[in-house]
Amino acid sequence: MENHKLNRRKFLRNSSLSVLGAGLLGEKSFANSLQDKDDEIPKIREYRTLGRTGFKVSDIGCGPARMTNENLLKAVIDSGVNIIDTAEFYGNGNNEILVGKAIKGHDRKKLFINTKLRIAETDKQEDIVLRTRKCLERLNTEYLDGMMLWNPSSTEAVKNKAFHRAFEQLKREGRVKFCGISSHGSEHTEMNRENMEQIICGAVEDGRFDHVLFVYNYVQREMGENILKSCAKKNVGTMLMKTDPLGKGYSELLTGVRKAQRENQPISDYTKKRYELIIDKQKKAEQFLNNNPRFSKGTRTEAAVCFCLDNPAVSSVLISFRAYEDINDYVVLSGKKLTSENLSIINALKENCGFLYCRHACGKCEPSCPFEVPVNTIMRYNHYFIAQSREKYAIQQYNLLAGANAGSCSSCPGYCEQACPYGVLTRPLLVMAHQNLSLDSPHYT
Repeated sequence: MENHKLNRRKFLRNSSLSVLGAGLLGEKSFANSLQDKDDEIPKIREYRTLGRTGFKVSDIGCGPARMTNENLLKAVIDSGVNIIDTAEFYGNGNNEILVGKAIKGHDRKKLFINTKLRIAETDKQEDIVLRTRKCLERLNTEYLDGMMLWNPSSTEAVKNKAFHRAFEQLKREGRVKFCGISSHGSEHTEMNRENMEQIICGAVEDGRFDHVLFVYNYVQREMGENILKSCAKKNVGTMLMKTDPLGKGYSELLTGVRKAQRENQPISDYTKKRYELIIDKQKKAEQFLNNNPRFSKGTRTEAAVCFCLDNPAVSSVLISFRAYEDINDYVVLSGKKLTSENLSIINALKENCGFLYCRHACGKCEPSCPFEVPVNTIMRYNHYFIAQSREKYAIQQYNLLAGANAGSCSSCPGYCEQACPYGVLTRPLLVMAHQNLSLDSPHYT
């Protein structure tokens, strides 16, 4: 192998993981070349201040919801990544346990550990305090740097008294340092539903939140840019998720469509035509990418991450590291600047492939649905199912939905598609999501 590539043996040696044995990573070596001339593991090159927390966090952070390998997370930390996001409900707490094991032996003061709690209107202060203490036990740490309110459904829910009282109590005890909030937009379609921008900006104006986590990428940017402006004015730290919309998993949604076809499920002529149309559009997008070497997975990822980091209001881009190769693919982008070539790639991808991506936290089509289907939430669950390999969690959450699900979408003329300003063929994607996630689906009978 050429000297400028990071192979398996050198990765094991340089990250102090050689004791794990030769079979840990398999025979697959890293595909992309490193920028470092000394053939070392890529290292974080830039640290940014997380708003008024004053904490210097790596511009490439870690959101390990899909991670199940303790040693992979250790290697991520060894690369200089020092901000780690988790949640009490990731893997029923197992993800926090994994994080706790991985950070053992590292300088705790140099790490920013952030966890999230799902809070209901009926939750009491003492229960939230107890749950947070359980988080600390699983994380094997004496304190949390960040304690986040996970995905509140409205600006009113942002003000949850029990949560804020619990946070203040834990802060006095030295168990938590900073208060945060994350948002994907409203969980369900409601009469007075609010989108991600309204919820996060409402939290920023509330004044009690020190850092926020939300969706932002070059395809879905309007709401995110407004949030970033609001955060910059109030000196609130920002963490981004879902920043690579058309990178490594650009064809993930269509994988499910093809699976449904292979199962020969009975579908109407109308539905069949919609499937054929979306597959035809997918093929054209694939041909566009395959015929242009400049649109390799690596260049798409670089353009996506550099676009996000180009905004000085962004503190850290959170990556879900799934394999050792991801350290090379993402950490190497730390400190890189957005180039004219990156912008050219972004613009071409938006024009030729943007219709493949149903925008997370968008919700623009939901008011047009006469059945009040929570499109935003269902598409996010299907993303978990397909792209994040969190099948069980996605199925559980889908079948706990209050109100309508996507079961009615197969016989609908597609009001959501007509309302989508981005040309996404939403209806067949919702049908596919129902086939993936419903307990009544042929997958589970």
